[in-house]
Amino acid sequence: MFVRSAYDVQKVYDSVGTIKRLSDRIIGIGPFNLIGLDGLLAWLPFPIVGAVYSFGASAFILLSGFRARISPVAWVQAAVVLALDLGISGLEEVAQLILPFFPVGAVADTLYQGHLYASHIVQKDIEKTLYIEESGRDAHASGRHKEHLATMKATKGKKRLVYLLP
Repeated sequence: MFVRSAYDVQKVYDSVGTIKRLSDRIIGIGPFNLIGLDGLLAWLPFPIVGAVYSFGASAFILLSGFRARISPVAWVQAAVVLALDLGISGLEEVAQLILPFFPVGAVADTLYQGHLYASHIVQKDIEKTLYIEESGRDAHASGRHKEHLATMKATKGKKRLVYLLP
């Protein structure tokens, strides 16, 4: 379930980036993200399709973050952002009662790029974590844990230390 090598961590990082680009960056101009698959599906006459995609992409991002052992704070932040995105995806039915001829839910889902924000949270937490392909028990027993801590502190941007092996 958890990643066990630096290669696996990189694969998780890349796959979260793929979901980020697919969901919220299919059409973009320069640094501006205009629309992605999540926003396009919101305009379909069957809102369940967009909601199912949004739920699947959200679950994938959260599961990937869990597999990469991101910090609990970052995981909760990503979960909140994605819960808002899912709420917006399901907004269409409620909005139709208030404004029957204006696609409030589709506009909101197109503009709110929850998958992009949550993916960014997960990727940033992966970037600031030093992953060691060793068990914590072995590192403590051999005294290498102090070396790993020193390496983490000496490496710019690293704030956490995670041992990949049980």
